[in-house]
Amino acid sequence: MSTNKYLEQRLAGIQQALMAHHMGGLSMPSASKGNERETFVRDFLQALFPAHRRFGQGAITDSLGQISGQVDIVLEFGHAPSFPMPNGDERLFLADAVAMAIEVKSDLTSQWSQVRETTKKIKALQRNLGLIMSLGDDPPARIPCLAIGYKGRGTPEELTARLLATPEDQRPDAVLIIESGAAATFDGAGGQGPWGLYLICTLINACLSQVAYAAPNLLSYVDVMPLHPMPTTSIAPPGGSWGALTGKLQTP
Repeated sequence: MSTNKYLEQRLAGIQQALMAHHMGGLSMPSASKGNERETFVRDFLQALFPAHRRFGQGAITDSLGQISGQVDIVLEFGHAPSFPMPNGDERLFLADAVAMAIEVKSDLTSQWSQVRETTKKIKALQRNLGLIMSLGDDPPARIPCLAIGYKGRGTPEELTARLLATPEDQRPDAVLIIESGAAATFDGAGGQGPWGLYLICTLINACLSQVAYAAPNLLSYVDVMPLHPMPTTSIAPPGGSWGALTGKLQTP
């Protein structure tokens, strides 16, 4: 089968546009540059995938009360809520509804320690999807992590070696350097140029496609005490009754 030249040209154009946007913001203050690159990658990915897949930013918490700290891009499965502040972009995400976390850096090589630190906090979270139907292998209990750098050094083989040399609890599942298009996973998959970008797109798509339907138990995040029985209904929320769902929250 021959390579699709139209897809290759489109991917190369996207790669160049991403780098042009990055170069245009190099003279800006650090906070502005960080926000620009996160927004652009997030908006690119949001446009790439179907509309019901939301790419946001904020922190992730699990039912054990752990929290990740700030995450550049969070991809949701779309089967549970996340909680924004009114008129704000920052969200609090429930780990049970998160498909993937993405960290974006200006230089992946020089900022690798930051990638490891953020990944460790995300990998510590427990994820219980309430899986009802999956395609292929069941998704892992840990949230998959992806690291993207506009610049950086390394061939796909060298990036795989770097991943394997990183402690497992601090290791992203895959990395991409946009400038060169070098991409790699810890288990040896790799791509270069436009096809590195394509590899990352296929990995995100595979992650989303694993879950056909899920109903996480949202009550696992709170202590609930029912006030009184609710009217009889044939529809009950996942993980409990309507009475429990609308019960009084116990406060410390």
